[in-house]
Amino acid sequence: MSETIWDKLQNVDRRVFYWILFVLLMVPFVFPLGLGVKVTQPTRDLYNGIRAPEVEPGDVAIVNFGFGVSAWPECMPGTVVCVKALFREGVKIIFIGPHTDVSLTWAQVQEQASKDFATKEYGEDYVYLGYITGGDSAIAQLASSIRSVYPTDADGTPLDDIPMMENVDGWEDIELVLSSDTGDWGIYFLTQWQSTYGTRLAEIGIAMLGSSGMPRYLAGNYFGLSIGSRGGAELEKLIGEPGEATTAMDSISVSHLYIVIVVIIGNIGYFASKSRGGK
Repeated sequence: MSETIWDKLQNVDRRVFYWILFVLLMVPFVFPLGLGVKVTQPTRDLYNGIRAPEVEPGDVAIVNFGFGVSAWPECMPGTVVCVKALFREGVKIIFIGPHTDVSLTWAQVQEQASKDFATKEYGEDYVYLGYITGGDSAIAQLASSIRSVYPTDADGTPLDDIPMMENVDGWEDIELVLSSDTGDWGIYFLTQWQSTYGTRLAEIGIAMLGSSGMPRYLAGNYFGLSIGSRGGAELEKLIGEPGEATTAMDSISVSHLYIVIVVIIGNIGYFASKSRGGK
């Protein structure tokens, strides 16, 4: 009995399938596909909440880098999009971060949003205050007086010598807070800023924070919420600039589609061979 195509497929070395998967995963990184990503309402609310008419030129926002280098794939894309959107609305930004590698994250944000930073002036449109520690109590103190936590910026310049900070010191001077998180820093801002003073707050979280962040979004504590790489891809779609998150989602979609196709072909081949052999 001659060997059929189904017989040949069942005898293909499994390493061939792994190599095909490897190539398929690489394709989006070389030729981005831009496969369809449906924008969820929490992500849309986040994007709309950092744009006019919700914000006005001259408003001041705090962007908290509550994630380290290990969480860049999940948190960086969404954070970069939000920084771009805030700058394009004329919002001034105070950057802070509770991780010891915050300077690396700060440098990466500047690199990925370089065109937007090029149109802004340090000290006039944005300021980088750097590392913060102390958890809940530090965020509470930050609401009372930014200068009591940060007498200077990350480079040692007194805040009183920075034009942008001339009339900015407490919660009443801040329009909104955007916390990008792998842990509890969004909660600290919720308890010490949003719940206490009504400050508008949104979160960009790793995927595992979706289950805890969603109830806070539904309760109105967060005006918007971006979850993991998927949320980053949704924000990239909203701003019309596909980036790393879109590429990551393309790779995930391609790999899942490939596995489904292989499973279907394998099952068809199995039953076809079984029927042909009469067993």
